[in-house]
Amino acid sequence: MKQHRTAPDPTLRTSSFGIRARRRALLLAPVTVAVCALLAACTASTSLSGESASPAPSARQILRVGLSNEPPPVVVGADIGGAGYSLDALIARGLMLWDSNGKVVPALAKTAKTIDTKTYQFTLRSGLKFNDGSPLTADNVKDTLLYLRQSKNAARTLKGMSNIETIDARGDQVTVHLKTGDPDFLQYLADPTAFIAPKSSLVGNVIAYVGDGPFMVKDMQKGVKMTLVKNPHFYDASSVKLKEIELVYYPDDQARTNAITSGEVNLIDYVPWSSFAAIQSTSNLTLDAVFGPMMDIEFNVTKGPFANPLVRQAVAYAANRENVIKAAFFGNAKPNYGIPLGSTSPYYTKANQNLWSYDPGKAKKLLAQAGYPNGFSATLLTTSQYLFHQDTALSIQADLKKIGIDVTLKNPDWATRQQASTSGAYDVKINGWSGIVTSPAYIEAQLGGPNVAKSYDYNNPDLAAALARGRTGTTDAERKAGYAKAFALMQSDVPFVPLAQREQGFAFDSKVKGFKNIPGFASFYSFYTVASTYIAG
Repeated sequence: MKQHRTAPDPTLRTSSFGIRARRRALLLAPVTVAVCALLAACTASTSLSGESASPAPSARQILRVGLSNEPPPVVVGADIGGAGYSLDALIARGLMLWDSNGKVVPALAKTAKTIDTKTYQFTLRSGLKFNDGSPLTADNVKDTLLYLRQSKNAARTLKGMSNIETIDARGDQVTVHLKTGDPDFLQYLADPTAFIAPKSSLVGNVIAYVGDGPFMVKDMQKGVKMTLVKNPHFYDASSVKLKEIELVYYPDDQARTNAITSGEVNLIDYVPWSSFAAIQSTSNLTLDAVFGPMMDIEFNVTKGPFANPLVRQAVAYAANRENVIKAAFFGNAKPNYGIPLGSTSPYYTKANQNLWSYDPGKAKKLLAQAGYPNGFSATLLTTSQYLFHQDTALSIQADLKKIGIDVTLKNPDWATRQQASTSGAYDVKINGWSGIVTSPAYIEAQLGGPNVAKSYDYNNPDLAAALARGRTGTTDAERKAGYAKAFALMQSDVPFVPLAQREQGFAFDSKVKGFKNIPGFASFYSFYTVASTYIAG
């Protein structure tokens, strides 16, 4: 069945002309170096290539992918961004994974049982091996999970893994005992960064290409492409039809769009929102887009004005989210005035969806109350690589100027931007991210430790305790009470400013079968479905 999305209103493009002109000027300037839950009700998908019976696979099973960014080196547990999640999902596996329908299912585990609220038992598949042919054992699972549990390793899944108390590894069984109950634990295990690794990779910042996924790295050309080949030791190798994948890097939006429309590649990630209509109108291409990832404003809270929660509140009221949606996403996004949650979430309320509003007058009063009646100057970190980051930053720059905050944009390449983000080399920044789990516990990722997707050095013990109560509560009432308190604290302390929940799109040609954009937050993990993708003859 064909599903048609109404094309964005062309007036949205006209209304954001000024921001786009300023972006072009920014690109010519010297570079300064320095979520809705995963629920079906939150997703939308567009497909313009209807399918009937599945066509036979081609003999030449090579998939060419146009990636928006070169994946950073893979490190066990590390949050290395969207391109990193994609590579993790191709070359590695954890105990669990997200399937094409947005459900958590066993991966290296053959079965996963919840013994009680604090105990999970996994039976491993027989004959598991890493891609170098060495055996993958229950001890490897235990060692990896204990590695991810250690705060010094700064794992993306730390908030979930730190709840592990002990692990029993015997034969083909692994039993994990948690300190407190956690109904989200299996989702943490499904994150692509929570892959199981050999002991040699469980050392800080060691590059971990010895994986256990359906593909393995054959060669790399820095700044150009990476070639993967089928892993013969993968536990389900017989069902993997692709023989080779070429990940070709197209950081420029227009070049990436041209690559898919011209046939240079079969599939691209990060379809530019300005190209949605063009992709939709091309008969041999499918645009698969879902609502899920978020855009927000984050702060360096260690010093200066943004250490004051009143200033952060002022920013929350100053942000014109509708302008962000027009300028950066051509209307393909939804504004967030509160906590991004699916409308069917048991924690969704009208109140927590409206914690702030667009009110520049109130923002000015908050600045004066904070001791800045005449405003101040600061830096705003964005990136030259993703234009939607720039467009969002330019829109927010104009909003802040209206209330007296004069921000200068820092606009480095993505790698430099990530380094500045984790080292705190900024005052305020624009960020795009998604949650790790579907409950409001995903907000825990904003607390403590270095991370590319959080406010620098932000922590609030009361907020942490409230979120933990929500995640580990033994009754629905206790969980709701914990999250309600957390939302109230976020309204006043503002760990980050939600701006929009955007549609995230992949585009692929008519030869690509089996690929799917996973709904909601897990859109970033959609390369999990490449294991069942093939090229039609």
